Order: sequence, then C-alpha cells, then structure tokens
Amino acid sequence: MDILILCFIIAIIILLNIAAFFLHKKGKLNLILSGVALMILAPVLGFLSGALFYQFYDWSSGGTGEGAGIGGAVIGIVTLLNGALIFGLGIIGKILKMIKTKNPPV
Repeated sequence: MDILILCFIIAIIILLNIAAFFLHKKGKLNLILSGVALMILAPVLGFLSGALFYQFYDWSSGGTGEGAGIGGAVIGIVTLLNGALIFGLGIIGKILKMIKTKNPPV
C-alpha cells in the first residue's frame, strides 16, 4: 500500500511540474509563482504522506513506524527542493529577459 501512496504523490508532483511549464509556455503562469506554490505545498504533502504511511503501517512486523515519518519528511523535502528549483529557474529567466531587453541588438 505504501508503494501506491508513494507513486500517487510522485505522480502529483510530476503533473504539477508539467502543468507549470505548460502554462508558462502559454504565458498564463509565472514560474516564480509556481515555485512558491510548490514550496508552500511541500509541508502539506510531506505531512499527508507521512500520515498515510503511518496509517497503513504493518504493525505485525514489530516496528514502531519511524520509517513512515521519515518517508513523509523525505517527500516534503523533495517537494520543497523541486519548488525551489522552479523558483530559481523563474528568477534566472526573468533576469535573462531583463538583460535581453535592456541591451537591444544593434
């Protein structure tokens, strides 16, 4: 069950990335805003996945379930870094756009 949850959350993150770049190409969404939105969603996805992992933990194996919390934290950190990467790409794109428009070709 935990593999299904992990695949579902990874699919959500990939779909958010695809939607962000697709909407950016159409000019409807700024990459900076998309990165900020992903960074805001990171703790929510991390806590949600950790709670789901903990809920579906197999208690008959004799463990205490720390792995569920660690898995949720890793997913949250990966989502946060993904959002920071998109945010950084948006800032770099804005800077390059400003440099291009400031120095027009002769």
